[in-house]
Amino acid sequence: MNTIQELWKQRLDTYYNELRKYLKYMLNDHLLFVLVFGMGAGLYYYSDWVKTLDPAFPAPLIMAAVLGAVLAWSPVYTFLKRADTVFLLPLEGKMKGYFQNAILTSFISQSYVLILLLAVFMPMYVQVKGGGFQSFFLWLLILAGLKLWNLSVRFLLLKLQERQSHYIDMGVRFALNTLLLYFIVSGASDIFALIVAAVMMLYFVYFNKAVQHKSYKWETLVDLEEKRMAAFYRLANMFTDVPHLRGEVKRRQWMDALIGKMTFDQTHSFSYLLKRTFVRMNEYFGLFVRLTVIAGLIIYFSDQPILQVIIALLFIYLTGFQLMPMIRRHQTKIWLKLYPLPAEQKRAALLNLILQVLVIQAVIFGIASAISHSLLQGVIVLGAGLLLALLFVKMYAPPRLKKLEQRL
Repeated sequence: MNTIQELWKQRLDTYYNELRKYLKYMLNDHLLFVLVFGMGAGLYYYSDWVKTLDPAFPAPLIMAAVLGAVLAWSPVYTFLKRADTVFLLPLEGKMKGYFQNAILTSFISQSYVLILLLAVFMPMYVQVKGGGFQSFFLWLLILAGLKLWNLSVRFLLLKLQERQSHYIDMGVRFALNTLLLYFIVSGASDIFALIVAAVMMLYFVYFNKAVQHKSYKWETLVDLEEKRMAAFYRLANMFTDVPHLRGEVKRRQWMDALIGKMTFDQTHSFSYLLKRTFVRMNEYFGLFVRLTVIAGLIIYFSDQPILQVIIALLFIYLTGFQLMPMIRRHQTKIWLKLYPLPAEQKRAALLNLILQVLVIQAVIFGIASAISHSLLQGVIVLGAGLLLALLFVKMYAPPRLKKLEQRL
């Protein structure tokens, strides 16, 4: 490797090749159709909801808070590897250009989220505040400047060892982002926005000088990069096998009673293994909790009966679809091959587990709908969810599980 610039180009090419390798599996599946259908339904009902808003609705505050949170998130894509903590350490003084490229690449990669959010918020803003869409590009330019500021400050603070300072910094940046955007979007006096902008510049200058002579915290940078890539690999693992994916395991003893007591005979071997896998691995249990909470909240706060049914069906399908890769979870365990059990028993155990999980989800969604709308609507959501769970387990999942097993 002759120069740091060549190292950056190599890492960037490797990263995009890795993305392309897995995206060709992720974007060629039934899930893409379901997501497009779900987004279309969501936009349809969103447009109808926007028409019901009155001038008292706090559209500027919602826009400022959501965009402020997204801006404060701003991870820096460094593409560093574990071995860099040793081999690149002597070259730390020459890495400035490398990290500047990292900030610029992160800015370009994450800008599409801001464009999408601003495009979603503009109809709501126009409905509440009046006027047209002329300010879209001006606000987009402001968001771009704020994104660069957040990325730069975020990277400066990574030179500090204390993790608490990172959380405080994110809270401060969220507050400053939200205040500035609120003053701009709400049409407040320009002096307020200028004051916040001045504070943001002073904040950057202060930390730029404070960490000027500090070295990079290589372990922290590598840990953050590995966590970021692990999140992508977990997503890709729903569609194809990812060899270098490592999942986090937690005991969760409090859930033993929910699993129930199983007899230790051959017919329950895979059931015991897969249920413990689901409960203890964040990859599966955390995913189930997140999808259930998100869908439950959307159903609870929605007053559209059809939208409630669509959301319930969409998230039940997503949950079942993303639990199917569990069939490959223990493929590298040699002791599992010693089981004198047919492969059909493993598939049957997983299908039974998926059915139980989807039934629990359908019940939760039905309760949320009954509380927010009516008992009849809750029964409809519950019935639709149970029907989809049965169709998913009996018709859709079995052939796909066989294909997944053929890749082992």
